[in-house]
Amino acid sequence: MKCKAFTNTLLINKKYVSKSTVFATVLLAFSLSINAQYNSDNLKLTANDYSVQRYTYEKLRIYPIRANDIFRKAHESIGKYNNLKHAIEKKQLKVSEVNESGTVNTLNAENTSRDTVYIMAGEVVKGGKQDRMIAEDIVIAPGQKVNISAFCVERGRWAKSKSGSDFNGYFNVSSKEVRKAAIIEKNQSRVWEEVGETTMENGASTATGTYAALENSKEYIEQRDKYFEKFKSAWDGDPKVVGVVAVTGDKIISCDIFATHDLFANAYNNLLHSYLTDAITNGKEVSISSRQVQAYIDEFLADETKQEEVLEKKGKLFKVNGMKLHLTSF
Repeated sequence: MKCKAFTNTLLINKKYVSKSTVFATVLLAFSLSINAQYNSDNLKLTANDYSVQRYTYEKLRIYPIRANDIFRKAHESIGKYNNLKHAIEKKQLKVSEVNESGTVNTLNAENTSRDTVYIMAGEVVKGGKQDRMIAEDIVIAPGQKVNISAFCVERGRWAKSKSGSDFNGYFNVSSKEVRKAAIIEKNQSRVWEEVGETTMENGASTATGTYAALENSKEYIEQRDKYFEKFKSAWDGDPKVVGVVAVTGDKIISCDIFATHDLFANAYNNLLHSYLTDAITNGKEVSISSRQVQAYIDEFLADETKQEEVLEKKGKLFKVNGMKLHLTSF
C-alpha cells in the first residue's frame, strides 16, 4: 500500500521524474504484488507426522502455517487492528440494532476509538433484540459508522435485552457448521439448524435457543478450558506463523490464513473457540495424516489464479483495497 501511494506521487509529478524511475517504481509494485501471493511457495505447512504430537490434544490437532520472509516483507505495511472482543469489552465499538424496531440481518457499528477494528465472519455478539453472528469480515476505521451484515443465533427471542438495543457481550467465533451456513450458504434457516445441533449435542439447549447457551453447559466448559489452555499460546513466540489448519478425526475443521502474524495473533484465540467446539461436539481421535492436510491446502494454494474460484465453494477471501487480509476454507 505504501508503494501504491508512492507511485501516485510520481505520476502527479511526472515532469520531474525520469521514465526509468517510473518504470523501476512500477516494477517494484509488480514485484511486491507477486511476492504477496497466497501460494505454496510462500506459505508452508511445516509440521510432519513425526512432530505433530506437540500440536495435538485429545481430539484436536492444529497445524501451523508459516510464511517465508518474502511474503512477510510484502505485507509489512499492513498495520495492527483491534479485534471485536477487545473493542466491545473496552467500549471502543458500539454495536446496536439499526433502529428501534430492529432488522434481523443488519446491525449498526460505530468505532468510537482511535484504532481500526477488524471483525470476522462467525463472531457472535450478545444483546440487542437477539444474539447475532457477524456474516462478513469487515474493517471499521476510527470514527466510522457502518451497517454490518449479521445472522440471528437466538431464534426464540425478539425483545430487548438488559442492554436495550446495544450488544455489550462477546461470545467468540461460532463452530464450523454455523460459520459455513453463514459464509458459504448464506442461509438463516441453516444457521438456526446448526446452532440447534451444536447446543443440543452439548446439553446446552435453552428456551430462546441461543448459541451462547454453551457457556451454561458445565461439561462443555470443562472440556473447552482444557483445550484452550493447551493451544492458547502455541504460536506466541513464532512470528512466521500466519495461519493454521485445524483437524479432528479424519476431517478438516477449517483453515484460516492472514496477511501478517499480528493479524493472525489478534484473531487466533477467538478462532480457537470455533475449532475446539467442533472437537468437543463431533470430534474423534485424530487419524488424518499430514500428507492429507497438505493435499487439502494445495487445493487453494497451489494455483492462486484459481484460488477465488475454489474458495467460492468452500470458503472466503477477504480483501481491503485489493489486498488479501484473510483466507478461510472449510
